[in-house]
Amino acid sequence: VKILRPLNEGEVVEQLIDYEHNNRGLTLLPSDVINIDGVLYLQGMWNEGVGNVLSTEIWMSGDQGRTWETLGTTSKDYMGGMGNLITWEMGPDGYVYVMSSQFNRLSDAYLSRFLPADIDDTAAWEHYSLNRDGSGTWGTAYTPVLSDAVRAGEMSLRYIEGHWVLSMFNAETMAIEVRISPEIARDWNEIAPANVVVAGTGGWGSTQDASNFTQLYGGYIVPGSTLANMDLVVSQWNTRDNSRYMSTQFNVKGLDRFFGITPEDAVSPMRTRALTEEPQSPDVGNQDVLQVEVTPLDGESAAQLSPEGAADALAGLTVIPLEGATP
Repeated sequence: VKILRPLNEGEVVEQLIDYEHNNRGLTLLPSDVINIDGVLYLQGMWNEGVGNVLSTEIWMSGDQGRTWETLGTTSKDYMGGMGNLITWEMGPDGYVYVMSSQFNRLSDAYLSRFLPADIDDTAAWEHYSLNRDGSGTWGTAYTPVLSDAVRAGEMSLRYIEGHWVLSMFNAETMAIEVRISPEIARDWNEIAPANVVVAGTGGWGSTQDASNFTQLYGGYIVPGSTLANMDLVVSQWNTRDNSRYMSTQFNVKGLDRFFGITPEDAVSPMRTRALTEEPQSPDVGNQDVLQVEVTPLDGESAAQLSPEGAADALAGLTVIPLEGATP
């Protein structure tokens, strides 16, 4: 990922959505962006104090993100609050699929879908409800599709090489977890996750890498990623003194081996991929097959971060979870 210049005129970055901040901590936090036929759609959450959602809103941009116009707001109580934090992706069947949760890192993940024409009408969105026999139903009812040992944080859902890839920050395990499935309408609890970046016990005083990435969040899939070679952007926020508020790009290799995914036809790259039939490879579910590396910093960025690293090595760590935030 290379950032060349702001989308707006000039060299100083301006707010994409122009609004007045207040002394109660009003802030707009984006969930995800989707490109539908060349038009960008952004969903964001209005907060007064992080985690205190007032409402959500969807905007559209026909000029590649330079300007945005609103499509309307949605109540914070939509889906009982479980539709506030979202990630969305266009499916091969023409539906846009949505993974969602409440913005508190305490809740399960839910699945919805809609046709692009209904993007501004959440009342027309269908939700997925799991049945006791493992099947599911689309309609107005909804049950979690991911709930076992999960407290959902930021999520990134993408359709890659015929598979649905869900990357998420799980506050239960303090890790960026990746799950991959050939179908999206299913019980996602059946999929053992690959832990690719974790918040270790070393804190800010230890080296920040894939096994110790302090106060992490996000886990956003970079466009162009493949199942065998995936790039993720993971953010950090040192809430003790705000000395670190940044993102780091990780390259992850081996997810195809971890999930037992092989090319159906090596001659035709246009063919989709599928989960390997029995017998399974011993690599399936083996964390050791994953290779996670930090994208190296250029010299200028490294020089900018060196004073911060020295200060962090001398200080302790105070974690402020979302559920402890006050309006």
